[in-house]
Amino acid sequence: MKFSKYLAGSVIAVASLMASSCVDDLNVEPNDPNVNTVPSSKEDMLGYLAAVYYDLYTDTGLSLSDGGRGVFTRCHFDLNEITSDELFISEKWQDPGYQVLNKNIWTDTNEWIFAAFSRENHTCKIASTFIQALHEYGSAWFTEEEIKQMDAEARALRAYAYYQNIDLFGRGPWIDENSSTGATPPTYDRKQLFEAAVADLTAYVDNLLPAAQQTYGRLSREAGYMILAKLYLNAEVYTGTAMWQQCADALKNVVATGIQLAPEYKYLFCASNSKYVGNGEIIFGLPQDRNRLTSWGGTTEFTCAAYMEADDSDTPLARQLLMLNFPGTPWSGLRVRPELSKALKGDPRRLIYEGSYQEDIPDLTAYNETSCGYMLVKYTFTTEDDYYNEALVKKFDEVYAWNNDPANENDPEYPKAYPQATSPDQMSEVDLPVFRLADAYLMLAECQLNGANVNINGLDGYAYFNMVRARVGLAPIAQPTANEILHERQCELYAEGFRRSDLIRFNRYTGSNYLWSWKGGDFTGTAIPDTRAVFPIPYQYVITVGQNAGY
Repeated sequence: MKFSKYLAGSVIAVASLMASSCVDDLNVEPNDPNVNTVPSSKEDMLGYLAAVYYDLYTDTGLSLSDGGRGVFTRCHFDLNEITSDELFISEKWQDPGYQVLNKNIWTDTNEWIFAAFSRENHTCKIASTFIQALHEYGSAWFTEEEIKQMDAEARALRAYAYYQNIDLFGRGPWIDENSSTGATPPTYDRKQLFEAAVADLTAYVDNLLPAAQQTYGRLSREAGYMILAKLYLNAEVYTGTAMWQQCADALKNVVATGIQLAPEYKYLFCASNSKYVGNGEIIFGLPQDRNRLTSWGGTTEFTCAAYMEADDSDTPLARQLLMLNFPGTPWSGLRVRPELSKALKGDPRRLIYEGSYQEDIPDLTAYNETSCGYMLVKYTFTTEDDYYNEALVKKFDEVYAWNNDPANENDPEYPKAYPQATSPDQMSEVDLPVFRLADAYLMLAECQLNGANVNINGLDGYAYFNMVRARVGLAPIAQPTANEILHERQCELYAEGFRRSDLIRFNRYTGSNYLWSWKGGDFTGTAIPDTRAVFPIPYQYVITVGQNAGY
């Protein structure tokens, strides 16, 4: 039976799991203590595991100013992307917390920062509670091998949440299956969190099922090694000690398994990309399905928020929206910063709609066709077999030509109605790519640049780097420099949630080594202090967790 069945029904399981949560469980609302937390069937146990996955989709339990803000994927995407040189939120949106992220001037009262910190620790808690329940009750329905596999899945999901905490905050509570109900967990600093997360994941990652055997939507062994590789990739930032060889060794367990790059870049981000999830290029992807797994985070945000609404006079934009198969009214908030647009000039991966918009954004308060930045169209409602929605776009062009022919003005059908998108609602069906094989290839090149010995299937890191370029028809670079690797990472991985972390690792984020528009609050960019390489601990938790330096 499809695991999505359990994901779709896992809200009840979340409530059951969290009924016995730790004190100060980071502001996710407590659940009914009368809910039975003892699983009574195999279905219950699978539902509890699904609840750990579902915590990445839902905003349940967080009291915030708008629906969707508490979704793990949404708040983490915003903290990683709109605080960098790639994207920003238009000031048409006056929702609290966005504008200070645009300008790198946030404080510990920011709602997005609060949501991310809360959701990370909530995921860690329910993963730990599942592990406890699995070992206490699971033998009634599962073999020892099945228990080992599910245990490893929960640990890998917990490690993913800890990876995000280590990257964004650098301190927080350590919650595991040994945490006592009702007790305040110990606070770990960045190095302690790193060491604990790496040790746990390393011990259990091989218990995960290989991608070729794993169920769609669930974490594979390759995905577990990608989490481990991400931690090692940034080890020098997190701990002061570089671990390039360990990163390369972890990636070998991903690349050597035979997973292949998808043949076409843009199809990785369309509504039929599920074919690449799991045992394909998208090593770990979060399914989105408007009939089962809907969310105001994930790729629903990346489409709805990125598209610009068209009025009756804006025929080119209306045509573009039809080409994307987008129904209804877009949110018109997420815009492309000029630095990203310029970095992608001449690159086949440039999925940006320019229209009549202005590339530079000297005035964030103005919002019209010539001032609000280009439109991101990387994520689309169309499918691979009809990526450009050709039949409806052709019909659109025919209607446009007919309506603009003066000879038809007295025809009873004048003006004819334009065709509408076939998507029934704004909920995206694009599975969210969390980790991709192309990223692993680029990470191998970075490992080799930093002295690691890379030899996988007879190829070094630079050969894998050039496979990424070859897919889109770009010439190879024999020995890429640090700047070329960083540039390639941006062109390949833009709007996927890694840019802030990459800029920090390459020493381009804080200070004045690299300036981008509105960095530090100025249109031309200004230096920001090194303390902004991590976010503050939300003020609600400072009394128990402490605060990061500079806040």
